[in-house]
Amino acid sequence: METKFAFTQARIKALPLPESGRVIYYDTDVAKLACRVSSSGSKTYLVIKRFSGKVKSITLGKTVDIPVKKAQDLARIELASLAQGIDPVAVRRKQEARNISLAACLEKYLASRTLKERTIADYRYKVNHDLSDLANKPVSGITETVVLNEQKRLTQTGTAVANAAMRVLRAVLNYAQAMDMIDENPVVILNKTRVWHKNKRRTRIITAEQLQPWHEAVLTLPNQKAKVYLLTALFMGFRSNELLNLKWKNVDLKAGTITALATKNHSDHELPIPNVLMPYIKSLDELTGDSKWVFPSEDITKHMTIPKKPVEAVIRMTEIEFSSHDLRRTFATIGEAVGIPLSMIKRLMNHATGDDVTAGYIQTETDTLRDAINKIGSFINAKVAQKDNVLRLHA
Repeated sequence: METKFAFTQARIKALPLPESGRVIYYDTDVAKLACRVSSSGSKTYLVIKRFSGKVKSITLGKTVDIPVKKAQDLARIELASLAQGIDPVAVRRKQEARNISLAACLEKYLASRTLKERTIADYRYKVNHDLSDLANKPVSGITETVVLNEQKRLTQTGTAVANAAMRVLRAVLNYAQAMDMIDENPVVILNKTRVWHKNKRRTRIITAEQLQPWHEAVLTLPNQKAKVYLLTALFMGFRSNELLNLKWKNVDLKAGTITALATKNHSDHELPIPNVLMPYIKSLDELTGDSKWVFPSEDITKHMTIPKKPVEAVIRMTEIEFSSHDLRRTFATIGEAVGIPLSMIKRLMNHATGDDVTAGYIQTETDTLRDAINKIGSFINAKVAQKDNVLRLHA
């Protein structure tokens, strides 16, 4: 059968199915209109034309759904767009992309990034909970007015909540803009109108005078895991999640080191265990060493969460308000007080050096870190042992 003929309803219906693969027939009345027939029985109208140096195929629809006359009319429309340099397929894809919801766009954004599970969960919570009114809204429908109204609403809950949600929204819509789903990111209105909230940096620490009663209260805790967790946070400055996710395989008692994996700045962080803390780590090994977690929960397949009740107990006993991160801040503050250089404190805290090229060349040896962290430990130990002008050094 000829592959070129004047399309009619009867001729299209009579086209035979190939034994395998596909056969393409062309209309002689409308150039570039084609009918593709496959061995599966499918017959589809197409426009096939060279565009921007490549052969482009635009699907119009199934022959059972579109009469020949309508297929010819649709083909002329597509060909007119191509003649003007407009790719109708790209236009349709962009329009479809603009109709994608914020929640769906978030999932595409997350799939394009390598993020920690905790970060992924946080992003999803902020979109589906904090920004629930926008979650199912097309990204193209999120305007500057919508952003301002959402920020105002969230501010009633808290300025930190509003800022955090808006930062996630900005990140997702930056992705949407990069993928041509939207032309501009509407969250920039917060910069233009200067309505981002200024988050007050927390400065709370355990002061030198508070170290002794705080330490004494911690030692009275019957919960051994909570006790060592709090002491390790103070004496080594680890982030709370770094401690809670710690596994015994990353604690080397012989070498006297602890390694936190995949930390906040995407690196492993090895620190020497201060001499004063080592007895507590060893005693915990006797208690939880059979678990993979250093701080296991009641369900030993999982690690424990922040020990809120023991923390509250210490606060009641001492009237010293504190959080896990306050202990990390105290560690850094003591480091500065005992004369440790800022660059070394950053290394102990596992803080990124940013664009400091010279700092990138410095590879601090374990012995140097051990001296520094023991200096901090000695200061704390002296303060907690001091009572009525008598120094009682702990083991």
